[in-house]
Amino acid sequence: MLSLNITELLSLDNKQDIVQVSSFNSDSLGPHISALLNTYGGFIVCEITDTPEIEKLKDDIEAELQGSVQPNVLFSFEIKRGDKTFAVIEVPEGKDKPYSYNNDIFVRNSQDTIKADINSIRDMILLKQTEPERWERRSSELVTEDDLSISELRKLLASKRIPLEIKALENDVLQQLQLLSLAKYNRLTNAGDILLSKNPVRRHPQALVRAVAYNEKSDDDYQDFRNFEGPLLEVLESVVTFIEYNTPVKVSFPENSLSRVESSLYPMNAIREGLVNAFAHRDYSNFSGGILVEISKNQIKISNSGSFPKGIDETKLKKGHISILRNPDIAHILYIRKYMERLGRGSVVIQDDCKKYGLPEPKWTSDADLGVSLTFFANESVNTNILTDSQVITAQVAKLISIMQGELSSADILAKLQLKDKDTVLRNYIKEAINLELIERTIPDKPTSMNQKYRLTQRGHRIRVNLPGSSS
Repeated sequence: MLSLNITELLSLDNKQDIVQVSSFNSDSLGPHISALLNTYGGFIVCEITDTPEIEKLKDDIEAELQGSVQPNVLFSFEIKRGDKTFAVIEVPEGKDKPYSYNNDIFVRNSQDTIKADINSIRDMILLKQTEPERWERRSSELVTEDDLSISELRKLLASKRIPLEIKALENDVLQQLQLLSLAKYNRLTNAGDILLSKNPVRRHPQALVRAVAYNEKSDDDYQDFRNFEGPLLEVLESVVTFIEYNTPVKVSFPENSLSRVESSLYPMNAIREGLVNAFAHRDYSNFSGGILVEISKNQIKISNSGSFPKGIDETKLKKGHISILRNPDIAHILYIRKYMERLGRGSVVIQDDCKKYGLPEPKWTSDADLGVSLTFFANESVNTNILTDSQVITAQVAKLISIMQGELSSADILAKLQLKDKDTVLRNYIKEAINLELIERTIPDKPTSMNQKYRLTQRGHRIRVNLPGSSS
């Protein structure tokens, strides 16, 4: 039985298969990784001595195991530090059984890891043959060499986590992609298409990601609305940028101090983790599905097509139950590119980050028709209408305040901001700053006057003096 302090450290419960080993090396870990992949997944935990070289040792062992465990599959390594230091290997249930370590196949038998007998191996092979081919493994249609994103392909093959035997085939890119399960029969798979082609939406409309920002969902006009398409990781980064741009930042000026303190309203690491999970676990086979990001004044909601894995509900998800990967090939590439560091425990990290930020607990929901959603809630104090010098302002308003000097017309402001859409500037910059009493109209009785200009209020001057990049 694993000691209580370890299960608490990992935020696990005793219902999960947790293997404790005494030696941190490939031969000690490999058989257990094979066994967990061939059964229901779990964790391997090893107490280690924390030294300056431990991270390099972890990376070396992981690289060796990625080459020794076949077929190629995702499992993650992490060093957890507390009163003691542990190496934690998180292993999901595999979808391409049987998995071997150094050509031997292992399974879990109660609390033990044993070599699989011929009947167990036969059952795994027969089960694999009878299961329908999953969407990400099917050959993609009409993908030519010109459709490939060379930059994404280079980034992938240059990743340090690429197994050594794949790196050795640098002159045969197609073979490299086949070993990564991104190609077969000289064609990209759907996973390869989603990850590496310039515009997979042409063939897979469900790959489109929509993002919208508004004050109230019932508003006629959105603050911002975008559709994102392209290679998966480029889209993911674009969505992160969209969220950062449309999410308020907390700007405070402590009493008796000229220093400006700025921080995000939400923990961006948790937001990124939630997005990565949506891209990795969504149901790509649903052609009417996709990913939707909604930003309002008091929450961020990330929704994706699909549902919780069988046997998983919100309670189990919050406890960090091992992931049952819907798209293991896509998840494997996210891990190789260092976007996905944790499998089942990402939910625990999200909760911890929100707690550190003083935010309400995030909420996961799953609906057969509506899909899976993760909602981050702003602190209640942010949603009040009481404005002080320690207030929440958007990035757009902060930028507007920084360029204000004297009296400026809307055309002057448009030019200084280097923007072209006058309606967007009026709605997201000027109107918002007026509502916060940071700028005022020079002709307040005639808002639409052709001679209308804008200037900073006393409060605006007080905040502007500490904004980086503000005019003198």
